[in-house]
Amino acid sequence: TKEKDTKKPITNEFPQAYNEPDSYFCEETYALCMVGLPGMGKTFVAQRLARWLEFFHDVTVKVFNLGNARRKAVGSKVSSEFFNPSKHGNQEVYKKIRSNVIQEIKEFLVADKRPRIAIYDACSHTKETRRYLEQELGKKNTKIIFIECIVNDKLVLNEYLAEVQKDMPDYKGLDGAQTRKDYAKRIEHFRKRYEPLDDESKSWIKLVDNAEQLTLNRISGFFPGQIVNFLMNLHTVPRPIYLSRHGQSQYNALGKIGGDSGLTLEGLKYAKELAKFVKEHVLTGGGCENKEKDQCENASHARLYTSTLRRTNETAQFIEHPIQPDGWVTMRKRQWRALDELFAGVFDGMTYKEISEKCPEAYAMRKKNKLSYRYPRGESYLDVIKRVEQVMLHMQRHKDPVVIVAHQAILRVIYTYFMGKPREDVSINRFNSAPLIQPKSHFSDLDIIKTQSSPYSHSGHQNSHSFEYSDKTHTLRL
Repeated sequence: TKEKDTKKPITNEFPQAYNEPDSYFCEETYALCMVGLPGMGKTFVAQRLARWLEFFHDVTVKVFNLGNARRKAVGSKVSSEFFNPSKHGNQEVYKKIRSNVIQEIKEFLVADKRPRIAIYDACSHTKETRRYLEQELGKKNTKIIFIECIVNDKLVLNEYLAEVQKDMPDYKGLDGAQTRKDYAKRIEHFRKRYEPLDDESKSWIKLVDNAEQLTLNRISGFFPGQIVNFLMNLHTVPRPIYLSRHGQSQYNALGKIGGDSGLTLEGLKYAKELAKFVKEHVLTGGGCENKEKDQCENASHARLYTSTLRRTNETAQFIEHPIQPDGWVTMRKRQWRALDELFAGVFDGMTYKEISEKCPEAYAMRKKNKLSYRYPRGESYLDVIKRVEQVMLHMQRHKDPVVIVAHQAILRVIYTYFMGKPREDVSINRFNSAPLIQPKSHFSDLDIIKTQSSPYSHSGHQNSHSFEYSDKTHTLRL
């Protein structure tokens, strides 16, 4: 009897359904309040921080910009005199607008039981204002962290001011001289009452000159520590980032997913075209035909990222690696296991047709929700998002152009993050024809650079790509 029992097949009558866990990245409610004079990069920091929290950690976060609320209430065409502290009537109007924004923040923070993050994007340049924020927002267990942005470097400051003056709705239609004069007056009005953070009883982070200097006070715990880690790697130097899918692989030609096959002859053709593009566009800092298209001052220090799989390394094999006078090896390849293709687990090396025939239930589950579906003994897109984060944080530190040769799932994650789209869109974007995508200095500026595309797709057809995205309220530098 015992022998018969041991030979019985193992059954699972009550299987455990896999559900994505709740986000435990942030277990408490926070209000992050920006501090600093106008034009110091507060909005840039607020938007980038919010995007990182939202996309990579699924945190419910929202930026509340006082300037946008002011424009909505009194219009965008206000002169610097509106901010003159001696104009008491204007100051009362400004306080009323601020009170309305604070009320919106309070309603947002208690909208559900899940921990939320509100980022208050305003100057908050006086101790009186910061006490007011603590009194209004520091209730119901909401923790407050002030983030002060200071720019002493004149070169960096001029770059900031040029960007602000160009994109700010307040100065639309005005010439450069008028804009600079009025904005300088606005800054001086705030400077008259400006009081830097120095209260040792408060929690605050102080960023000086693009985090060249970082000062912390009463910052402890996992979540605040992760914010510090993000901010200390943040900078505002614009540079291009090029994304390219690998050339056609042997498995691509057979319609198989995953694997670690090499390139076909068509894939090698694309690899040579990619090397030509890098030489003529990336390493020249502008390209032979159009110097303005991809211009970057640090072109000689350009970097190359690939996955550890054969098809990306063979795609990058023809790229040149000139040695610069300072000893830097241009386009020196760095392999990242975090850039490897989404692992299909037990389905690795199969075609989608084979999966649908042999495992129709699994095929249907993936088709229903590609974002959270995890291949048996494999990965989901959510797993890929998590591991790609370390590459994005590492890349964020660099001020040089980067060429990333990777896989469709990886490029989908990177592209969706850069474009400010929800993580649910990750599985929508397609990169079958291996275009080179160049996000410019802002998230809202993205070009598709058409080179010799790799003539393949899983369906056997070429795909053309055209992306348009413009949202000046979410202008972010890379």
